[in-house]
Amino acid sequence: MSRRPVRAAFLVACHDIGGFETKLDHLMRHLDRRRVRPSVILLYPGYKARRTDEAVRIRQRAFFQWPEIETVEIPMRGRFDLPAIARSASALRRMRPDVMLYFALGPGTFAGPAAARLAGVPTVIRAQDTVIEGLYPGPLRPADRLLLKDTDRIVVPSAFLKGIIVRGLGVRPGLIDVIPNGIDLSRFRTVRPKPGLAASLGFGPKDRLVGITANLVPVKNHRLLLEAAPVVLKAVPHARFLLIGEGPLKSELMRLAESLGISSVVRFLGYRSDVRNLIPLLDAGLLCSHIETHGIALIEMMAAAVPVAAPAVGGIPEIIRDGENGLLFPPSDAGRLAAALIRMLRDKPLALRLSAAGRRSAFERFPVERMARDFESLLENAWRDA
Repeated sequence: MSRRPVRAAFLVACHDIGGFETKLDHLMRHLDRRRVRPSVILLYPGYKARRTDEAVRIRQRAFFQWPEIETVEIPMRGRFDLPAIARSASALRRMRPDVMLYFALGPGTFAGPAAARLAGVPTVIRAQDTVIEGLYPGPLRPADRLLLKDTDRIVVPSAFLKGIIVRGLGVRPGLIDVIPNGIDLSRFRTVRPKPGLAASLGFGPKDRLVGITANLVPVKNHRLLLEAAPVVLKAVPHARFLLIGEGPLKSELMRLAESLGISSVVRFLGYRSDVRNLIPLLDAGLLCSHIETHGIALIEMMAAAVPVAAPAVGGIPEIIRDGENGLLFPPSDAGRLAAALIRMLRDKPLALRLSAAGRRSAFERFPVERMARDFESLLENAWRDA
């Protein structure tokens, strides 16, 4: 007789709409309900929301909509909001999960294992997509180590991040699973630009579009693209630069563009719900991040047959093979970034070869269905081994 589906509760702290939130949405929409019966606890960090405009909060709540999945929203006043942790534990008792998977992000890093312990959840898995330094201030690491004692397994998207956790938190390598991020490739079956979209954004037929899709936050290092732009423009005068995403650095980056004399060729498009339509417009795509554990935005551009460049940091070399399916450049090197962009914009055979190989890599290695199947197996095995 076959076993029933594993009851799995997902506890996550929500911020803006970025790579992590997209990953969670993909999982909720693609997990096989015959294998996993999910429920979700969303921790809304009020201490950050007070500094976030209402449009972001509305966007966030509209994004997390999953039919037939029990979803509980719990506001938090701070990282160690004990009443919120108690409410999370109460929700877990009602859900009665076989396994709880918490995302180590913001308050979820500590609230997740604490709530699971209070609720007596038999098996706990930690999902982490961020380097340790990005999770919390350094003095809190002992608290993280302590709570990890109640965590049975850890899942990460890259071998790079696995190594970080082994060294930084002293976790045995055998307790950490690597499941690469996946994307919904059905959105990229057709990669032709939408007719009239470029013109509606103010671009002409001769313009060469260079784009980055990332929230405007320090770790994404958008200023590197702006610093490289004047060099690119000397070689490719019709280059235009699109920054797709919203965040606290927008005003600062706009001032930098003005000081560099490139405001007229840089477009800040803000948050867009139609990113999948914008990506095919690009002649070159990139990331500039100081660190990137496994870039979903990069995979999306590759899936859309856009040639890409990215810094050789973190988990990016696990996605891009330099010169084969994309170009790598040294981190924080504006000159080498400019050179990579110029190559892709001026060398059409190279751009076509990179775009074809990148699209093939995305479809072969990073389908969301593969990620969902791997998470299903992870949850089932954790339940079986409990």
